Amino acid sequence: MSSTNASPPRPSPAEVARRLDRAQALCAARGAQLTALRREVLELLLLRQGSAKAYDLQDDMRERHGRVAPTTIYRALEFLMEQQLVHRVDALNRFVVCNLDHGPHAPHHDHTMMLVCARCGQVTEVHDDPATEAIRRALLDGAPGFHATGIEIKGVCGACQSPPTSS
Repeated sequence: MSSTNASPPRPSPAEVARRLDRAQALCAARGAQLTALRREVLELLLLRQGSAKAYDLQDDMRERHGRVAPTTIYRALEFLMEQQLVHRVDALNRFVVCNLDHGPHAPHHDHTMMLVCARCGQVTEVHDDPATEAIRRALLDGAPGFHATGIEIKGVCGACQSPPTSS
């Protein structure tokens, strides 16, 4: 983790292409179609360092193609979420690119936690089966029948906790 609050660097064209190709392959393996529009929305999200609001993506599409309806972006994002390529972070009202270095999430049993920095807005995706299961059990014990569809934990990231360095 970085020691500053700076945004992550913009990905190189080669990195964006690699991530898009990986998304294409994952969709194909699942029998889903990553259309040109869906791929472009994912590309725009990657170009925004993997995190953006839907309206930011709509603005990016508008710059490329002229008028674009919000429903066009939301439908593409819904597909990308269904394919586990993107997560919605409710705490920030943003969409973030899923960490593609892990395998696919089990359907209806997602062990993903989103750690959200309340200061800088950085989102870290964490996969910890024992931790998420413990949280889910605690929720069921406290509220029988309650089913968590995602776990977001707000706090302060290490970079925001670090005292500023003096020059």
